[in-house]
Amino acid sequence: MSLLIHNVNIFTNDDSNTVIHSGAVAIEDNRIIAVGDEKDLISRYSDFNRLDGFGRLLMPGFTNVHMHFYGMYARGLALTKPMNNFHEILQHLWWALDKVLDMDAVYYSALIPSILSVRKGVTSVIDHHASPNAIDGSLDRIQEALEKVGMRGILCYETSDRDGKDIRTKGLQENERYIRKIQAAKDENPDFMFDGMVGLHASFTLDDDSLEQAAALCENVNRGVHIHMLEDKVDEILTREKYGHGVVERLQHFGLLGDKSITAHGIFVDDDDIAMLADSDSIIVHQAQSNMNNAVGRADVFKLLENGITVGIGTDGMTPDLRREAMTGYLLHKHHLSDNNLGWSEFEQMTLKNNPTIYERLSGQKVGRIAEDYLADIILLDYYPPTPLTGDNLWGHFLFGIVDTPVNTTIINGKVMMHDKIIGHLDEVKIAAESRKIAEKVWQKFHDS
Repeated sequence: MSLLIHNVNIFTNDDSNTVIHSGAVAIEDNRIIAVGDEKDLISRYSDFNRLDGFGRLLMPGFTNVHMHFYGMYARGLALTKPMNNFHEILQHLWWALDKVLDMDAVYYSALIPSILSVRKGVTSVIDHHASPNAIDGSLDRIQEALEKVGMRGILCYETSDRDGKDIRTKGLQENERYIRKIQAAKDENPDFMFDGMVGLHASFTLDDDSLEQAAALCENVNRGVHIHMLEDKVDEILTREKYGHGVVERLQHFGLLGDKSITAHGIFVDDDDIAMLADSDSIIVHQAQSNMNNAVGRADVFKLLENGITVGIGTDGMTPDLRREAMTGYLLHKHHLSDNNLGWSEFEQMTLKNNPTIYERLSGQKVGRIAEDYLADIILLDYYPPTPLTGDNLWGHFLFGIVDTPVNTTIINGKVMMHDKIIGHLDEVKIAAESRKIAEKVWQKFHDS
């Protein structure tokens, strides 16, 4: 496909935050081949199909680096058991919900949020999945859903000992099977849109033999882990009670930290933990909305960043909308610390720079920038700036304008997935109706369990 998008203002998200007014972008197949002045590119690429942006803002699509698609079936779910702390939230909601998911629920719980992601300008996602009674092939079903929508993704299955060793082993096997399948696909096509990681729940639900096997698997397939880390104090307390070591120390001991590993949350890290995480070049992902919803605390993202840790932003299943997550996080830290000067540059760095850096580090795919040879994951927003828009003030426009602006067009891997707010290749009403039928079955099993 050859496409020229013109009559747009372009935020390139390069190192200088370059903004090009009256610009154009040329796309061939799945890559950007030229960015620049509208008149120049129209002359150079006169034979390309044209998409008139009508003065809208063109920018890279967003990346969500920690998502739980399957949490979609908690939306509207009536809860009947008290949940007075995070451990009880896990036991009475998430661990009860994931047990009643079947393969249809796995598929539709990924399909619906993927559609919403495209509507919100999210073009790539790193998901963390659990369905202990529907493990084998579950990652294929999620991939199938993402392919139907057109999204890019890195997937893993959440291995845990909480449901017994047989299910633990099946979880590790699903990760290995999927990763090897993806590696074969990428040998054939380096631009294949998916990749895999070794998914782990959290230290306090994983015995030593499980971590040993996970570490061996990571080494064999050259992948890192995607694990929840110190989301709540219970992780540290139970880990020390059961295994005699702190969470980060234990992960380091088993060789699970490293530049290919994602540790989600990191709220209760101490100085020694931060040093180990920084030395290993491990990734930490921050989820402000989820942390607030569970009342577990606030990760010190400023200290993590100051120590050289790559910190990204995920939505943890709360929403497909990364813009909403970034705004919430920005406000949370200012409010909690009673300091109106906090967070401006840090949240810009995490949202616009670190997230695509994380995705590229783990998948090898160049996303998050409008520049030659980058993958054509691009969004067009109905944003007509009421004040001057420059690279220096882009983040101000983002937080107080772009964050609320409808996405008009979403292009992923060079293909138009949504245009004029219409996802033409999907029947969203029919999909939602089918999902409701599945939700009724899921909820009935949940309440019967």
